[in-house]
Order: sequence, then C-alpha cells, then structure tokens
Amino acid sequence: MSKNNNDEGNSKNSIISSFYLAGKYLGIGWLMVTPVVIFTFGGNFLDNRLNLGYFMTLMGLMIGLFVGIICTVRILKS
Repeated sequence: MSKNNNDEGNSKNSIISSFYLAGKYLGIGWLMVTPVVIFTFGGNFLDNRLNLGYFMTLMGLMIGLFVGIICTVRILKS
C-alpha cells in the first residue's frame, strides 16, 4: 500500500516540475523577445527623428540581443 502512495507522490512531483520547467522556458522566450522588440522600435524611432538611416535601428537590435542573452544566461544558471 505504501508503494502506491510513493508512486502517486512521484507522479505529482513530476507533473509540478514539468509545469515549472515549461513556465521557465516560456519566460525565457519572452525575456529574449521583449528587449529586442523594444530596443529595435526605439532605434527606429530615433532614426526617423534624427535622419540617421538604419544606424540606430541596428544599434537597438544589437543592444536588445545583448540584454536578452544576458537575461537568458542568468535564468538558466539559477
């Protein structure tokens, strides 16, 4: 009888850990996409205001990728 209880406890822990991992990896996706989009649109806005071509858009894209990668590495380390 105690073996069945242990199996049920392991399955509950497995389901909970699966939801935790799914949430963690979905969060990583959002952490990667959000700074890229914000900085790219910000760079595009500055390009239109200052007539710089695509310089600030590319800089915004690079900064967004850099910030997204740093956030992803920090989440994966914890």
